[in-house]
Amino acid sequence: MEKIRFGTDGWRDIIADNFNFENVRLAAFSIGKYVLDKAITCNGIFIGYDNRFLSEDFAMQAGHALSSMGIKIYISDGSIPTPVTAFMVTDLKLDGAVMITASHNPPKYNGIKFIPSYGGPADDKITKEIENNLYFYISNERERPDLINYDNFLNNINYISNFSKYKKQLFKLVNTDLIKKSNLKIAADTMYGAGSKIMSEILQEELKLKAKIFNNYRDVLFGGKLPDPSEHNLEELKDFVLSNKYDIGVALDGDADRFGVIDSRGIFISPNNTISLILYYLCTNSNLNYDGFEAVRTIATTHLIDEICKKFNLKLIETPVGFKYIAQEMIKNNVIIGGEESGGLSIYGHIPEKDGIIADLLILEIQSFLKKNMNNISLSEYLDNIYKEFGYFYNERLDIKVPRKKIPLIINYFADFKNKKINNIKISEILTKDGVKLILENKSWVLIRASGTEPLIRCYIESRDKNFFYNFKDYIKQIIGSLIN
Repeated sequence: MEKIRFGTDGWRDIIADNFNFENVRLAAFSIGKYVLDKAITCNGIFIGYDNRFLSEDFAMQAGHALSSMGIKIYISDGSIPTPVTAFMVTDLKLDGAVMITASHNPPKYNGIKFIPSYGGPADDKITKEIENNLYFYISNERERPDLINYDNFLNNINYISNFSKYKKQLFKLVNTDLIKKSNLKIAADTMYGAGSKIMSEILQEELKLKAKIFNNYRDVLFGGKLPDPSEHNLEELKDFVLSNKYDIGVALDGDADRFGVIDSRGIFISPNNTISLILYYLCTNSNLNYDGFEAVRTIATTHLIDEICKKFNLKLIETPVGFKYIAQEMIKNNVIIGGEESGGLSIYGHIPEKDGIIADLLILEIQSFLKKNMNNISLSEYLDNIYKEFGYFYNERLDIKVPRKKIPLIINYFADFKNKKINNIKISEILTKDGVKLILENKSWVLIRASGTEPLIRCYIESRDKNFFYNFKDYIKQIIGSLIN
């Protein structure tokens, strides 16, 4: 039981070690029991999978287990992105979906996540019930469903190969005419992931763009890199954009729920800045009236979003880290944009699941707008204009390896910072909804929280003063270093 936990975004583990066929079937049984206990609609479950090693086999094993429980099964006939899997739940009006993916983890990992009927990440209550079901089946082996004959299962699978409705959904949300007419020179890196096929189709076949697509085929080792569209992993894309004088470079992670952006000057636009750019653009160039709407960000995401919200009279909602919390706000309220520092984003009218494809298309729309109306300035120049209006925001995430037993000590140490100063600046507020967040009187802040998957302390630091930012960062690193030692 200790080895199978549905954490921030499902269960991930090492292939052929703990992530094996037997445990995947156990996880599927537990998901099936949740669905049957809730008696949601009995319309069935969709199963999607990414490009990782054995993903299609793990998907079939999950389908076999769920089918043995009398649940109707729909399976993608090829690898697909997580956001497409989430969309299929709502489109087919199903009880939920299983997605086989380890997202941007190293190649030796795979994972399984449950997407409920609303088409977004399972919340804590749901994952807790699934974990309780796991405990039940592990403790009561005789209660596990009997697997039906595998041939019978194969004869009853409903294969899905048409995902055109998902594309139509995207095209309702972006100005495709503007993008088509822009004649942008676009490069895209799909990082050998599940977005390889559909991203190529969208750019080259649907939008008729002359786009250069990188790494759009299956490689279970992801070219020797993490399938994570971070600045470090997008050097190939950056070099191509600069050497060929392209207007924009975009990227997707392993399951296409996260995005990456390189502008025409070869500058990596961080997720913090990308979310802010898109929010500002939507507020200034959309035909929709966003009065009374909300913008949602996690506690680790830039406060530039807050300043944009003030200007456009939007309510700002701050959630704990994890898109599942953003999703709940999107389900309940009118949310113009939901975003997180790690590269997750969705917008009003779309599924309550992070979607790297919609994020990339919105960035292409913005660059098309800049080409038509602002002399094709780069995204970083557009961002500078926003900074001139709202002030500059310097931010960074530090990942510091820490022995697990010392993590509570470090978090508790900072939680006790009331009435203290950092570099002569008073702490004005301490938040503890996720780790501990110290907000200073000069509006600088730091969030210190434990990683959900590794023995790490993650420190998110932001300041509007460049010199203070670097001193602030050094101060935090020194304190944590002293507590470790």
